[in-house]
Amino acid sequence: MAGGFVRICALALALGASTPAMGARVVDTAGARRAISTPAVSARDASLAALATEGRATELAARLELIAHDSALDDVAREWLLDRGLHALARMEPSRAARATVTRLTARAPTVFTRADPDHGERATPLYDAGATARFVLQSWERNAARAAAQAGLATRSTRAVARFAGSQSQPERSGIADAFRAAPTAAIAAQRGAVADALAQGWRVDALALIVAERLADREMFARLVDYADEREALAALAAARHALDAGSALETFVRASRRADIASAAVLEAGRLAEDDAAARRFLFESLADRGIAPSAATALAALGDAGVSAEIGRRLSLARSDEERRVLVLALSLDGGPSARAELDRFARSGAGSPQLQAKTRRWLER
Repeated sequence: MAGGFVRICALALALGASTPAMGARVVDTAGARRAISTPAVSARDASLAALATEGRATELAARLELIAHDSALDDVAREWLLDRGLHALARMEPSRAARATVTRLTARAPTVFTRADPDHGERATPLYDAGATARFVLQSWERNAARAAAQAGLATRSTRAVARFAGSQSQPERSGIADAFRAAPTAAIAAQRGAVADALAQGWRVDALALIVAERLADREMFARLVDYADEREALAALAAARHALDAGSALETFVRASRRADIASAAVLEAGRLAEDDAAARRFLFESLADRGIAPSAATALAALGDAGVSAEIGRRLSLARSDEERRVLVLALSLDGGPSARAELDRFARSGAGSPQLQAKTRRWLER
């Protein structure tokens, strides 16, 4: 009985989430286009664009206040004009009055809905959402301000932006600081390297900045710190970046180091596999990794992706010498994933040998019959 009640509540919540608020209406896209294409609406849109071009944020915000409370306007046109004007404000320097207007508009609920995608069935989605756009504008202003402040600090070699990034709970602020790091001259980035490396080692939340520094400076040591200390997301991004930013030997060092960290080990082995197309040391690492239970399947996958007859022959040789089914399974996996003529020949040789458990032999024969 309790389970049924929970399901009924969940259904009610789902229906409520897809139902427009009282007073809102659902329009089709053709009707919405007609509503915003009238000469009067086009004239208002042009006046908003003119204010934006002239950088008159206060006047533009005041005009949006009037539009928001203009009951004579068609509701579709009103919401469209608000959306257009707010997006224009996002690209401008905010005044106090403009910020107050946008803050008020964040509480505005959608009033116009549509069913644009037949796959959604009867589910209506907002055609325009001025409240969401207003929140985007505030975030854009915060990001722009953080970027400008960080750029000023980077120009004077100040490391305060690193500390501010580490202590901030605001994603727009953190994004703005990262924007400044991406755009800064290389010399300015080099001046921040020590502060970023120390912060990362101390467990501060500067992973994104460390990744920018590592890429911009092709810094092998910073990549090593990232795979040691960064959160999983940035550590994985560092692996992809290292292959492009570092020479093959340094990149492989990074991947070998990362292969010892459980949450990114498989990705590290697969990145090494991309190096292995042209790098003998990377191939040796992959073959050695076949003996490591934690990363052996990833190593098998990377070797198979090479599609190389010499690799298949070496795997076949190891398969003939294997002493346990645990060893044999990963080698059979590599040959099965390859699927080329050389790999098939080695699998056929294994099947004819009769080595291994009946289950593994049956699995090998089934694959060969495909």
